[in-house]
Amino acid sequence: MKYNYKHMILLSFLLCLLVSCSDKDDSIRKNPFEPDSGHTYIKIATTFNADTLYLSWELTHPEVSFDNYRIELSKPATVKTVEKGETTSYFTRVPYNEPVSVTLSLVKGSEVVNANTIQAKIDGLDKVIAGIIIPDQGSVTAGDGMYSIPLPDGRSIFLMGDSYIGTVTNGQRPTSDRMYRNTYIVYDNGKVSAIYGYGGNKNASAAVPPGYSDEQKWYWPGHGFVNGDKLYIFQTLMYQGGEGMWGFMYETTHILEYNLPGLELNKVTPIPFKGSTDVHYGMAALKDDNYNYIYAQVDVRNDMDPITEVLVARTAVGNPYDNWQYYNGSGWSANSSDAVKLEGLSSVPVSSQFNVFKLRGKYVLLTQKKTFNSGEIYTFIADSPTGPWRNKQLIFKTYEQNTPHLLTYNAMAHPQFEKDGMILVSYNVNTEVFAEQFSDVSTYRPRFFWVDIDKIMN
Repeated sequence: MKYNYKHMILLSFLLCLLVSCSDKDDSIRKNPFEPDSGHTYIKIATTFNADTLYLSWELTHPEVSFDNYRIELSKPATVKTVEKGETTSYFTRVPYNEPVSVTLSLVKGSEVVNANTIQAKIDGLDKVIAGIIIPDQGSVTAGDGMYSIPLPDGRSIFLMGDSYIGTVTNGQRPTSDRMYRNTYIVYDNGKVSAIYGYGGNKNASAAVPPGYSDEQKWYWPGHGFVNGDKLYIFQTLMYQGGEGMWGFMYETTHILEYNLPGLELNKVTPIPFKGSTDVHYGMAALKDDNYNYIYAQVDVRNDMDPITEVLVARTAVGNPYDNWQYYNGSGWSANSSDAVKLEGLSSVPVSSQFNVFKLRGKYVLLTQKKTFNSGEIYTFIADSPTGPWRNKQLIFKTYEQNTPHLLTYNAMAHPQFEKDGMILVSYNVNTEVFAEQFSDVSTYRPRFFWVDIDKIMN
């Protein structure tokens, strides 16, 4: 048996040599006398931010002879050639939360000398822009809300709800830090500053309801718009009508008029709508042609399986205070009770705060599904500001709701921020354990991602 076994090994070896010699492939072959360890000559590392996957690598056998690198990404299918002296590269428009493979090959002539394939998955979150808009010091350092309005001079203003401005160190803040009921962030060419301290009181929010300086009642932001040298912001008047963190209640909406460019408050005016407090006008706003469109979110049933409606009113661009008209399904009525729900939205309960904006000649409604902690963010499109809405697209699903205590809610589009055919979107993150807002500030900071415009429109 030993004799036969030795002859079998010798025969197998000779057959391998014969096949090797008869093959016309000129690529480099492994020495048959070397043990087959499956060794690669390339060690690859990856990092990512937003839609970009970054690669770095080093040669574990620097003596190997080759001409250049070839890098292949599985999705979107992409191949690039990189010079021999390089050790980094990147791919953009990589799909979120989806495994992709990257193959890095050493190429000599037309043959592959050696290759390594790795798997990668990115979350799509833009941590760079998050760190700019919500830094660790010098501006608002945590909060929710995150409506934004582009200003005529190129700046943007972000309208925040409950906020902190204290300095963050190593992801923590002092428990003595004050929470402000609302603040504004002014973004100016990559720099941010905070507006708060109404009336010169450093402990006051950016906007304070007349007659309620002690925060018995307070403002949380709706949306707004610009007309000429005036900025109009819808602020919802809130009060604590129940127990605990969910005991807040809505009373009405005020329009705050600011002068531009200095952002000085000019006047505060209640909206003319006097109907049910279940109807919250100002939750989305759109200036289009000669009208301002002011959207309301309505909770028909506000439980673990909510049902909502969206209504819309309009005003003349030059006068947002008077002569509101309400969409009645076929036209416009001066009677608010004639307002009817916009069609096409019933499959997704619309969040308390949402967006309507114009993109490529269409109207887009973006909302996070209001079902508790679903994490699903949707868009719809329409040919007019009143709908009917169609083309429902699930554009993103948040991650944080899978972490104990964390909630995600009220996604917002920021279409004035665009790159490579994508627009910026944010969503809020919060914790059910209040102390975590101090021990880990990431539990109360918004997240940002980019969504492909074609995904919304198609």
